[in-house]
Amino acid sequence: QPQIIQGSYREYLEVGGSNLIGTNTFSSTTIAMADYEMEDYAYELNYQGARLAREVCDEVTAKDPTKPRFVVGAIGPTNRTGSISPSVEDPSARNVTFDELV
Repeated sequence: QPQIIQGSYREYLEVGGSNLIGTNTFSSTTIAMADYEMEDYAYELNYQGARLAREVCDEVTAKDPTKPRFVVGAIGPTNRTGSISPSVEDPSARNVTFDELV
């Protein structure tokens, strides 16, 4: 429900005094979504999360242009890691590559 997410963003900006809003699109990566056969939705989920945050930041900034608000994003977390081996027998093993993560 987009209005609930926008309401949370608005409270962080107006009540909490935040200057930055994260998109909170956790696990909206093709790697994580593959567990549910929903990889094709990763882009849309991230796009909509960023769009909702941008709209609220613009709205709140318009009320006080001396204090601009910004949207920040992140690529994680994912349900895979590129830094720890999934196998105790082979510490060099990885279940995802760096290129797959980015």
